[in-house]
Amino acid sequence: MKKIYLINSLFIITTLISCNNNKKTNKNQSEEVIDKEIPVSNKNVEVKDVSNKTVQEFSWDNILESKADIGAYPYITPPKGMIIDENESESFEFDKLELFNGNSFFVVDGKVNRMSIKMDGDKEWQQYFFDKSVSEYLKSIGAELIFDGQIPSELTQKWGADPNAIYKHMHEFYAGDVVNHPVSLYVLKTSDKKIGFQVSSNSRTIGVVENKDFQQTIEKITAEDIINEINSKGFISLHINFDTGKSRIKADSYEIISEITKMLNANPSLKISIEGHTDNVGDETSNMKLSKNRAKAVLLSLVDEGIQESRLKSEGFGQTKPIGDNETEEGKAQNRRVELRKI
Repeated sequence: MKKIYLINSLFIITTLISCNNNKKTNKNQSEEVIDKEIPVSNKNVEVKDVSNKTVQEFSWDNILESKADIGAYPYITPPKGMIIDENESESFEFDKLELFNGNSFFVVDGKVNRMSIKMDGDKEWQQYFFDKSVSEYLKSIGAELIFDGQIPSELTQKWGADPNAIYKHMHEFYAGDVVNHPVSLYVLKTSDKKIGFQVSSNSRTIGVVENKDFQQTIEKITAEDIINEINSKGFISLHINFDTGKSRIKADSYEIISEITKMLNANPSLKISIEGHTDNVGDETSNMKLSKNRAKAVLLSLVDEGIQESRLKSEGFGQTKPIGDNETEEGKAQNRRVELRKI
């Protein structure tokens, strides 16, 4: 009996030791598993960090080329029941729009159309119908949505130091109000075109820009051009640049002074009146004085170039003889001129 009891006791002790060892083994294995899981967690953090650091700027190379028939410029029309408000819309042969892909802003130069959309007739604005129609159509011609939502205020605030500067930037680069409302931005690439779309149903606008290279259209005015126009019309209008509000001729206009000098030297019997004109910015008395001083400055420059003063006279007319609309910037630029008139 004692022998059997001893054997059973040894068996129980052995079993207990074995179980204890198994527990230690399992514990060690668990600790090893935990140790192996820590690097995995770190890798996930690293992947997130890398993702944040690999934000790429927009590139047309990453946009798939559309094979669809996209039609003619501006490539989109208002949905049925809606029309373009011509009084609020603008078209430019060369201008710019800004786009945003969620990471960075980029500007597209080219032909621009800023469309203001309204209902055809006295009907309530159908915002969802507009959104759905435009988005489905742009997708059908292969346009890619690069941003949809409201541009973060912390980014738009970088457009200027105050609200006026921010809104100036917005009106220069966007068709709608992207500071206070969401916007959908698309790009479309074909074999020969790169096009951007700005769509805002809240602002009821669509902006379209078709990228094209800038072509310089300003041509150098030569002495021959000047005398030919004087002989044919009796005068020529020239845009000579002066310091703002002053009569000092800017350096970039001395080339025109040089061509006037060449023309007068080639035509020694010609006498001219140099006449200054301004736009309507400022008061009339100041503009009259400024125009006289600017005309006199041109006269003195020609005398410095060796032209006899007896062949020249100067006069100023201020804002009294506009040739452009002073309500527009283009018209004002036309009115700020110097005329050479044959005496």
